[in-house]
Amino acid sequence: MKFTIAIDLGGTIIKIGLLNNGELIDRKELQAQSSTGLKAHTPVLEIAIDELMMANQLALTDILGIGFSFPGLVDSSKNKILSTNKKYDDVSDTDLVAWAWDKWAWPLYVENDARLALLGEWQFGAGRGCENIVMVTLGTGIGSAVLIEGKLLKGKHFQAGNLCGHLTVNHRGTLCTCGNKCCMESEAASWRLPQLIKTNPGYESSSLKHENLLDYEALFRNSINNDILASEILDHCYSVWSSGIISMIHAFDPEMIIISGGIIKSGSVIMPELQSRINQYAWTPWGKVKLVEAQYPDSAALFGADYMVRVSLDIR
Repeated sequence: MKFTIAIDLGGTIIKIGLLNNGELIDRKELQAQSSTGLKAHTPVLEIAIDELMMANQLALTDILGIGFSFPGLVDSSKNKILSTNKKYDDVSDTDLVAWAWDKWAWPLYVENDARLALLGEWQFGAGRGCENIVMVTLGTGIGSAVLIEGKLLKGKHFQAGNLCGHLTVNHRGTLCTCGNKCCMESEAASWRLPQLIKTNPGYESSSLKHENLLDYEALFRNSINNDILASEILDHCYSVWSSGIISMIHAFDPEMIIISGGIIKSGSVIMPELQSRINQYAWTPWGKVKLVEAQYPDSAALFGADYMVRVSLDIR
């Protein structure tokens, strides 16, 4: 029996999993600060991996390799990080393959986090049985990945399908972290929400003014309680999200859209509204695109990393 180590590098949490062909055997979570770079985190990563090995009584030869999930643009053919967008900026100067080999004599494979999450959902979760899928992650940022006829879409410069959050949805919008104006992210991602609320003229008379944390949980709660500003901003977010998703539908012709990310905790409210708007505005004469929640919103990238390692080594 052979295992893989999966590392999912998030902005504030790093997830490490021990997997065996789609089964999550054990996992650890580490607090992270992406602004301090990756090198500051490698010592604790090494300790956590060694602890997983020891806890499960595994030898180095029991591990096939490491699947590394990164929140940026990745050249997966060379296992190289291309763009970080202000997360773990020193990773471009870090030879991850050499690090894994020098420390454990394991091969290491790198891929974009959204692509690995899509692989995980396709093989083991909500996307099983489908060969044409778009996955959209709604959270601190907005990410995406595309599967066409059973193959991940990557493109000449490894950007294809990854930049849903940077589709232009409002030509009079604000500056995004990517440098463009009017992106989905700058209009309706979690990082933008507090400013979106506080700069609205209705903020002073809104119940949102009394919230300690202006996140989507507060927005949904106040909207349910008939706060006018909360309802207006939520409608704005629905419009932005559905516009971006419809653009992805028109571009990539999927049979299924998988929605993941922190915002999906309110999926019982979000999903019907998004499905209704997509049904109304998407041009799909063949029928309606099925919108589903991710089955493993917290661990899909770990499953995808396991699958990537096994495919790379032709061991499944």
